[in-house]
Amino acid sequence: MNKAFKIVMLLLVIIICVSFFLPWVDVQSKVAGNISKFFTNSKQSSLKTISGFQVPILANGPDAKLMIMIVKIFNPAVTDAHKKSWLIWSIPGLAVVLFLLVLFLDKNKWVNLGIGILGVSIFSGVTFKLLTTNMDKTVLNVVIGHGLWILLFAYLGIGIINLLAFCKLNFCKNK
Repeated sequence: MNKAFKIVMLLLVIIICVSFFLPWVDVQSKVAGNISKFFTNSKQSSLKTISGFQVPILANGPDAKLMIMIVKIFNPAVTDAHKKSWLIWSIPGLAVVLFLLVLFLDKNKWVNLGIGILGVSIFSGVTFKLLTTNMDKTVLNVVIGHGLWILLFAYLGIGIINLLAFCKLNFCKNK
C-alpha cells in the first residue's frame, strides 16, 4: 500500500493511544448538582472524571463500588467486572496490532477487509450501545467524555481506510 495510507493509519493509532488517557466518562450526582446550583447558581455536580486507563485501576481500588455501578449501567448482567475491567487496556494494544498487520501485510486484501470490518464494527457497536443506554439514573448521571468519542471515530477511520484499501486492491489494477 502507499506511504500515505500507512501514515494515516499510524496517526489514527496514535490518536487512539492518546485518547485512551483522555476523559471517557464524567460521573455526576444529581443531588449534589441541585444543591450546588441552589447555593452557587452553577451546576458543579461532577464526582469523578474517568479515562480508559483509569477504569481497571478504579474498579480494583478504593472506588470499586462507584466503578462497578458505572459498568452495570452499560451491562447490568456483568459478573466479576473488576477482573474483566483489565481488558480495557487491550484497546490501544488492538490498534497497534492492527497497524502492525497493515505494515507487514499491506498487500493482502483480506487483511484490509478484516481490519476494515473490525474498525467499523467497533465504532458501530459501541456507539449503538452508548446511544441506546439510559445513563441518567436516579442518583448518578454518566456523561460520555470526548476521549471515548475520539477513540471511536479513530477506529471508524481505521475501518474506512482499510475498506478503501481493500477496494483499491480488489478492483483497481496496479500499474
